[in-house]
Amino acid sequence: MNNANHSPQPIPQQTSLPLTVWGATDKGRQREGNEDAIYPHSGKEGFKPSPELLARKGQLLVVADGVGGAKGGSEASHWAIRVAVERYYDLAGPSLGDDLKTGVEMANASLYQYLQSTNALQSGSTMVAGVIHQDTLQVANVGDSRAYLIRDGKITQLTRDHTLTQQKIDRGIIQPEQAAMDPDSSVLVRSMGAGPTVQADLFQPLPLVAGDVVLLCSDGVTDMLSDEEIVRLVNSGPPRRMAQRLIAAANKNGGFDNISVVIAQVGGKQKKPASGGLLASITQMKQQQKLILGGMIALVMMLFCGLGGWAAWAMWGPEKTPPPTAIPTETPAAATTVPVVATETPRPTDTVPAGQPTSTPAPTFTPTPTQLPDADGDGIPDSRDECRNEPGLPEHGGCPDRDGDGVRDLDDKCKDAPGPAEYDGCPDTDSDGIPDNLDKCPVIPGVPDHDGCPFSDDGGGGGGGGGDGGGGGDDEQPR
Repeated sequence: MNNANHSPQPIPQQTSLPLTVWGATDKGRQREGNEDAIYPHSGKEGFKPSPELLARKGQLLVVADGVGGAKGGSEASHWAIRVAVERYYDLAGPSLGDDLKTGVEMANASLYQYLQSTNALQSGSTMVAGVIHQDTLQVANVGDSRAYLIRDGKITQLTRDHTLTQQKIDRGIIQPEQAAMDPDSSVLVRSMGAGPTVQADLFQPLPLVAGDVVLLCSDGVTDMLSDEEIVRLVNSGPPRRMAQRLIAAANKNGGFDNISVVIAQVGGKQKKPASGGLLASITQMKQQQKLILGGMIALVMMLFCGLGGWAAWAMWGPEKTPPPTAIPTETPAAATTVPVVATETPRPTDTVPAGQPTSTPAPTFTPTPTQLPDADGDGIPDSRDECRNEPGLPEHGGCPDRDGDGVRDLDDKCKDAPGPAEYDGCPDTDSDGIPDNLDKCPVIPGVPDHDGCPFSDDGGGGGGGGGDGGGGGDDEQPR
């Protein structure tokens, strides 16, 4: 909703910090299905890189928001994430940022082919992807799913939306604070699967420090929660608890869309003070509580000072000079207890401000099309091939037709003899209306009552006398 204007400052890193990651997704309160997909999806099976691969390529984080209806959008987002993750960890380029950007763009090419092959032309997806390696974060995105950094109680949006509303802001047509009410806020000008190529924005590497929280999320979060609410909900606890609070709050505020988050906490869990002494209690107090406590201590010290002065007066009288140490000249306790509000010294900004991509507007990379699985090599993707292990034809759903009669072998009862579809692909050699596979006399026209065989009249006519006599013979014997 609101865009934060705080730019996190790079801080030199000394050692690699522990990282805790959690991902969760929820369909929200208004949608029938969930079109979002995330990586990693905590608690579910998925691609798991080896420890060696993690050490070399870092921890990948991805959120994709599918478009095109419950089924189409879900298939698009899951397809895009699967390919992006696999391609990123397969690439061995010199730059992790370039690998991240390339992985996203290759996922787009693969998704485009998949949607074309399944005729799901109205489907697609957004994608925001980040990788954390050696305490450095790299982020790339396509669409309006976002990445944030929460540091020292301040939130910074690291990505830039590819929406018509953002274009209006860039051109000065509307102000950033009007974005939430703009009717074009959900109109994407760049998405995954819309074309064979896409330009993914890659942002400047950002060093991380202990206490940082990296949040990737779909617009089901940002449309329901302000920046201030997000900061409040991720201010403590492990990432799993942060994710639960964000999803619950988004649902409480309406839950109009699917809600997805992937959270990475740098430096592990917050450590609590070792002892429960007074100093530990004071450090855990809120600012207002500290001010009240300081005022109370100052009041008590003033009361003690007043009592000390009265005692000195009573002891020495108005004309006597009190001892030098009888009346305190300062109140150290009060002075050290009253909070001092420090002003932050401005630090130099990054060369590239947060939210601005380092990539150029024109595409700089044309991905090699990713081939869809085709087990039998007939040019028909397995997802549409009803006979995956036998080369076939598109008009037959990928199944063969060995005798070329227009009836695919899957349905042809006479696979090696051409025949019409009404006879299940079997011929009728004698044209008696009985297919050869059911005709006991396939080369002689017959009748169904005699399994396709004809009648014969050589059994001796009827009559009462002559010859061998006897009654009439059976003159309808089949031959």
